[in-house]
Amino acid sequence: MSAFRLVIWALMALGQLAAWLCWSRRLKKPLARSAVKTVYILFNFVTAMAIGQIYFLKLIPPEHLVWTYIYRPALTWHFGHVMWLSVAAIIWLVAVTLRPWLNRPEKGLPRLFRNKRGGVKVFHFVFLAWLLTMGLVYYSYGVQLGPAEVRRITVSSPDLPPELEGLRIAHLSDLHYGLGTDLVELDRRLTQTAALRPDLVIITGDLLDTKASLAQDWREPLRKLSQVRLGVYGVLGNHDLYTEAPAEEAQIFDSLGCRILRDEAVNLPNAPITLIGFDDPGTRSQFFLTDPDADLLSFQAIAGLPAPAGHYVIVIRHRPQGLAAIAQAGANLYLAGHTHGGQFQVPWNPDWNLMTLSTPHTQGTYYLTPTTLIISNGLSSAGLPFRLWAWPEIGLITLTRGLPQEDN
Repeated sequence: MSAFRLVIWALMALGQLAAWLCWSRRLKKPLARSAVKTVYILFNFVTAMAIGQIYFLKLIPPEHLVWTYIYRPALTWHFGHVMWLSVAAIIWLVAVTLRPWLNRPEKGLPRLFRNKRGGVKVFHFVFLAWLLTMGLVYYSYGVQLGPAEVRRITVSSPDLPPELEGLRIAHLSDLHYGLGTDLVELDRRLTQTAALRPDLVIITGDLLDTKASLAQDWREPLRKLSQVRLGVYGVLGNHDLYTEAPAEEAQIFDSLGCRILRDEAVNLPNAPITLIGFDDPGTRSQFFLTDPDADLLSFQAIAGLPAPAGHYVIVIRHRPQGLAAIAQAGANLYLAGHTHGGQFQVPWNPDWNLMTLSTPHTQGTYYLTPTTLIISNGLSSAGLPFRLWAWPEIGLITLTRGLPQEDN
């Protein structure tokens, strides 16, 4: 039995002990109050639902609707307990709200929700707030699980080799497999990517969460991309480094056909393209501080550079920092992720999001001669599995020869 399950059973045992204390003859008078009983009921309900999701909800067949709205939320550890706690609170609130219409006394109604006349008007506002919160939670969870938007971007460059005209690059980022994404969803995302028929696939970090061995689970989903003409390449993000075995992870992905670039450059064998991939600085970079290594990026630090004459140079990095240094080095295209588009956006102004505290570039396309920076919203989430108005996306970049567009 895992430590997590032992904790759940221990909490259930504590709940029963609390019940005995509350209702025992010796302690009944001081402890058996309505508020204490409410806490007991909620505590035991949440614990019972947690045990249910561990042992019984796994038996639900993962059909599409059931998987999306019941099966997957219940089995996601950091969402399930929030959901069940909210459900428990709503059940209690509904019961209290219905008391006046059921001609039941309001003896158990906490004073916080009473007004001077003994009604429940204040409570009705609280109940409505709970309903709105649950609706928003489910909506934001559904946004993450829904189909990814395909963001079609045309990147123009006067230096594009003629043979790369119309080349299509699929840009993926932040799948967070292990916590944010499960195997069903991973397969769905890569199937959607393969259907776009890209010539090259680039993944800009945070492929995994928790442990490096999870990379083995990508074996079958990656087969969906086996027909990509120029191959699949990626870099490690900060969550990949948190697995504490980045070398093992990179080795596994390499064996599965996804080449991980770790502070190195490669020239593609069948196209005049040089890919430069940087490791994420990981714990060396604080979330709310700029990357101390961002301005040190240069071609001289990477083996095999400068790139061969006439090659289109693409820099791949997890965090969208160091644009000035990369532009000064002469890269044509810079692909990054990490921000999740802020994960929570203000709908009328997407640039208002939490990631603006960490980096000036949070989503979209930017241009600094001669480099075009494209930041992916990513496909999953970090921390709580919710996205609000920051839609998961797959970038489909088409290269063309011409004058570049200004940043947006």
